[in-house]
This record gives sequence, C-alpha cells and structure tokens, in this order.
Amino acid sequence: MKHFLSFPCSAKKSLVRQAGFTLVEMAVVAGIIGFLSTALIIDFSRTRIDVDQSASLVMATVREAQTRAVSSTVYGGYNPCGYGVHYVSPTQLAIYIGPDASTVDCPSIANKNYQPGQDVLLAHQSFSDPKIQFISPFNDIFFLPPDPKTYLNNDASLNQSPIGIQIGAIGGTCPANCRTIFVYPSGKIESQ
Repeated sequence: MKHFLSFPCSAKKSLVRQAGFTLVEMAVVAGIIGFLSTALIIDFSRTRIDVDQSASLVMATVREAQTRAVSSTVYGGYNPCGYGVHYVSPTQLAIYIGPDASTVDCPSIANKNYQPGQDVLLAHQSFSDPKIQFISPFNDIFFLPPDPKTYLNNDASLNQSPIGIQIGAIGGTCPANCRTIFVYPSGKIESQ
C-alpha cells in the first residue's frame, strides 16, 4: 500500500531543519541571558543604598567607645577619664578621649562633652556609602569607667530619654529609608 502523501528525501530533510533550534543555538542564548542578568544584579547591588550596614557601623563605633571605657584602655601612656562619641559632620562621627585621670577627678568634671583643645579625637568614622548621612546632629555620648556611667549630653541620670542617632539616604524621607540608633542612660545600644 502506498502512502497518500509522499515526500522526496530532500524535502523531508529541509522540513526537519526548520522545525526548531539546535542545541548550540539554545546554549548561546542561555549564556547571553545569564551574562546580562548577572551584570544587572551586580550593578543593582552596587547602587543600592544599605542603611542597615551604615547603622551597624554607627553602633559598632558607639560600642567601641563603651568597650574602651569599660576596659579602662590606656591611651598615650595615661588612663583617660573615659571615652565618648562626638558628631563631627553629616557623614562623620568620632571617638574622643577624656582628660588624664591622674590630673583630674573624673566624676567631678563639669562638662564631659567633647572639648576641642582639651580632649583628643581618637578615631574618625565615615560612612562607606556616600549616599548615607546623619539626618540631624546628635548630642555627645560619654562613658566614664569603671561602671561605666553613661553620660548623654552631660547627664548620667537614669530617668532621662535615650539619645537617638538617625541615619538615612541623602535627600530621602524618613522613616522609609532611615534607621535610628538609640543609646540609653543604662548603656544599652539598639537600632530600630
């Protein structure tokens, strides 16, 4: 019995070639899509503002000052009265060192905030992301050993409000892209 439709051999081969893509063509397209998507993901991660990482940096700086005070870290051959954190600019804060404990009675110092010319700026800390800044200046935080007592703008009373250090995107609006680091009179440090 003969088939009703019969094709010559060369016609069958041309129909088979036109039916789909070859494995090599599919692999090339998949490679191009993979390369482009990887490039976009890397570019996106470079331009993304990371407020959480910047908040962690601020918290680490405050904790470093607190740790130095608790451990009575010696600086320049003397025991300082304590260590504090000072607002420098919208993108920078610093750890400062109080006066020499052998020359003054530390608890009786009237002003524990940063005093230019009297206190030493130990370390400046800037945001690694140029799109992040402090939303507003904040008051000095000072840790007086050995307890340590936490002085928030010269006040060590435990019934006062915490100091809020708010950071966010330059030109952004809060609270969407902002974080606030709270430093409590008890010495507790947290981020919200």
